[in-house]
Amino acid sequence: MPRGPRLIPKQGTFHIMIRGNNKRRVFYKNSELVYFKNLILKYKKKCGFLLYHYALMPNHIHLCIKALDNTNISKAMQGLQLSYHHFHRRRYTYVGHLWQGRFKSRVIDKEDYLLTVGIYIEKNPVEGGIVKDPADYPWSSYRYYAYGEKDPLVDPNPLYMDLGRYAEERQTKYRELMQLRIEESKTVGRNDLQLAVL
Repeated sequence: MPRGPRLIPKQGTFHIMIRGNNKRRVFYKNSELVYFKNLILKYKKKCGFLLYHYALMPNHIHLCIKALDNTNISKAMQGLQLSYHHFHRRRYTYVGHLWQGRFKSRVIDKEDYLLTVGIYIEKNPVEGGIVKDPADYPWSSYRYYAYGEKDPLVDPNPLYMDLGRYAEERQTKYRELMQLRIEESKTVGRNDLQLAVL
């Protein structure tokens, strides 16, 4: 029986996760991550959404997206997943499903929660044991917020500006918030936030 259309609000901010089928890797080389970033840029322009935070993990992807007036999130994610699937299939003569079904999405309905979700997303490489410091992982938005590194994918999280009057002050505060979350995870394990957003 075919699946019906997904009911996703036309506007709002969403935490989106796309996972590889059976939790398998979808990225093996840096060039594939670069290609995927270019696809995100393409669909940002085509579908008109803002991207506040992201983390491209070896076997899954996290995006924090704000849908605008004319954004169709379902079409944007479908296009993104399908485009990368075709690329991956050509490169590896891959047969079968690359993605574990459709993307998962959660509405971020509390504005003050937006920065917390962003930090959670960027903390993924640490939680996954890939790096000890999120700054060492180049495939997320963390260095944009923590060090002011340019990233054409990122639209600034509106709550980020509240962290300080000057760029250096905001960056320092953001690094401190991230470190606090990492320390909390060490003492409590995978915190309640993960359960709330996955």
